Amino acid sequence: MVTTGTGEALYILFHILCKKDSVVSYFSPAFQALYEIPKMIGAKLEPVSLLKNLEKNSILDSSVFELFEKGKDLVIFNHPQNPSGLSLDLNSIETIRKMAHLHKGWILFDEHYRFLDFQNDLGWTGAGLTEHTVSTGSITKCFGVMGLRIGWMTGPKELIEKARSFKDYLTHTVSPISEFLTLQILQNRTHLVNPIKTSILNNIRFFESIWKQLPGLECFTRPGGGVVSFVKLKKGIFSSRYADLLLDQCGVFVLPGCDFECEGWIRIGFGETNERFQAGIERWKSLSL
Repeated sequence: MVTTGTGEALYILFHILCKKDSVVSYFSPAFQALYEIPKMIGAKLEPVSLLKNLEKNSILDSSVFELFEKGKDLVIFNHPQNPSGLSLDLNSIETIRKMAHLHKGWILFDEHYRFLDFQNDLGWTGAGLTEHTVSTGSITKCFGVMGLRIGWMTGPKELIEKARSFKDYLTHTVSPISEFLTLQILQNRTHLVNPIKTSILNNIRFFESIWKQLPGLECFTRPGGGVVSFVKLKKGIFSSRYADLLLDQCGVFVLPGCDFECEGWIRIGFGETNERFQAGIERWKSLSL
C-alpha cells in the first residue's frame, strides 16, 4: 500500500499492531517514531542496545537473539540502521530468518535506507518472510526527494486491508503527481542512485581520514548503509552542548545523542555535496570546547 511517506505507514501499523501493554523490542538508539508511537499507545518498550555492535561494525547475532527474546508482541528491525549506520551481514540475516519462523508475534522491518546499502545493489528485505511480517520503505531520503512524501508498506492481505481503512481517516490518498514522479525514479533507480552512493562514500572516506583531528571525538565507525553514523564523544562532553557549540562556532549541524536517549554521542550526516561537506569538516577543526 502506498502511503504519504514512511511516517504515515509506521503510524498506521503501530496503531494496528500495538495496544496497551504490548511488548515491543527495537534496537537502540533509534529513529524516534519507532518507539515514541508505541509508547504513546501504551506499549511496553524493550530496547536492545547497539552501542557494543558499533565496535564490531555490524549487528551481532547475540543482539538479534536478544531482540526476538524481548519482543513478545512486536519486533522492530530498522536497517540500514538510523542513527548508527549499521547494516545486516549474511550471518545476521540468516539468524533473522531462523528466529522469525519461531517467533509468534509480529515483525516490522523499517527499510527506509534500503536503496543505500554499500555492500549490495539493493539491501536485503524482510518483506514476506513470514505470515506475521510487514515492511515499510520510501524513496525520499535515499534519492533526496523529501518533498514527494511517498512511502509504502507490504504485508499480509488482511493487514493491508486494515491499514487501508485506517488511512481513510488520515490522508485518504496520496498526490498522483508524487506517485508519477516516484515511479519514474524507481524505474531509473540504478542510474540515479549510483552517483548518490559515490558522493556519500566519498564523504565517508574523507571523514574517516580526518576525524581524529576533530576536537572531542572518541571513535568513529564507518556506516554500512544510509547517510548517517553515530560518533562517540570523549568522556565528560555533553552532546547537546557540543552540537550547539559546533553550530555556533563552525556552522556545522549534528544531532546530539540525547535526542536519541543516548548521551555522549552525536549523529553526523554524509548527504551533503563533497565540496560543502569537506569545507564543513575543515571548519570543524577550529571548534573550541
